[in-house]
Amino acid sequence: KDFSWKSGLKTADIPDSPVRGFIDGKGIKLDYINFEVWRGSGDNVLNFGDVKPKNNCGYVESDNSFHLIHKGGEIKSGELLKASFEQNLDGFVAYYNTKLEKQISTTSMPWNCALIITGIDEKIVKGKIAVCFKDDKKSWIAGTFEAIRCHN
Repeated sequence: KDFSWKSGLKTADIPDSPVRGFIDGKGIKLDYINFEVWRGSGDNVLNFGDVKPKNNCGYVESDNSFHLIHKGGEIKSGELLKASFEQNLDGFVAYYNTKLEKQISTTSMPWNCALIITGIDEKIVKGKIAVCFKDDKKSWIAGTFEAIRCHN
């Protein structure tokens, strides 16, 4: 099934097709996905970007990307649902970056999220995600993914 932006999400809304996204009304080809586990802060971060770093788990300076962070906490196997823009999910933040003529714009605004992590091991995290942002162009990311697991 095809995905479209929604103000209310359910896990059943996540498509069973490879992850793709739209930022500012433009399609983004997501070439690099990682799952970062930060030792010091304990943050867990899912990153979806259109530029591959030189090395796995490397830093990308300017890309179009989506990010889901659990500050000081784990993103675990199973389901996570933030069904509406108004709902609060303690410790979780979602945002996207856009590359605009060599400038980066980081945008944080109301968002919703349906996430299912189907597998985690030392090297790979597998799952399905849908996140919609409450912006003028109705930016979103949705689909299945396999992320490289990074220990930072």
